[in-house]
Amino acid sequence: MRNDFEFRIKSTFLSQRPRKEGSLIAAVSIQAILLVSLICWKDPQMFRLLAAVPQRVLVEHEYWRLITAIGVHADLRHFASNAVFFIFFSYLLYGYLGFWIYPVSILVLGSLTHYLALLTYADNIHLVGASGVVYLMAGFWLTFNVLVQRTRSLAKRLMQAIGIGLLVLVPTNLSPEVSYRTHLIGCTIGVMAAMGYFQSRKERIRSLETIEIEEF
Repeated sequence: MRNDFEFRIKSTFLSQRPRKEGSLIAAVSIQAILLVSLICWKDPQMFRLLAAVPQRVLVEHEYWRLITAIGVHADLRHFASNAVFFIFFSYLLYGYLGFWIYPVSILVLGSLTHYLALLTYADNIHLVGASGVVYLMAGFWLTFNVLVQRTRSLAKRLMQAIGIGLLVLVPTNLSPEVSYRTHLIGCTIGVMAAMGYFQSRKERIRSLETIEIEEF
């Protein structure tokens, strides 16, 4: 008699619970961003000091602006548009991947996102806000999830990623004040970084999968 078996992945690295400190890290992060924004709303001089400006960064080498610009927002509406998704993705990235991915790598890659965006702008533009970083985190998380979560078929994972991506990343209307190129750069860097991270740790990630064997 011939027995046939089917192997099914029952759980993966992402099936475990995220670190319990994830919600705290996300809350502290968004509070820090809000604090910087409040300071800038109260004192316009601080806005000019912390914003990412091509002349200041590319010519005068004030590279710290690439990070501080993440915390600067034009107004409360601008802050609120970024806050929910920033909290969501920072919670997931820290909760599953830890300190060296979020906040360390995300801040480094967020700075790179701003730097590349500034290369495309006129000298006096002020680039501010966390949206580039939100798109970076979204691109990273959605790509990582597709690569890791093999409890579902690849088609289902891709459809889920596309669905969430459309909800989170595609604007419902266009505004001349929004830097869509920064969004695109951030998302692209996030996708590439997730692929590199996954490949560098693929063996360990796969070793955490549990397999169910079905005989028929």
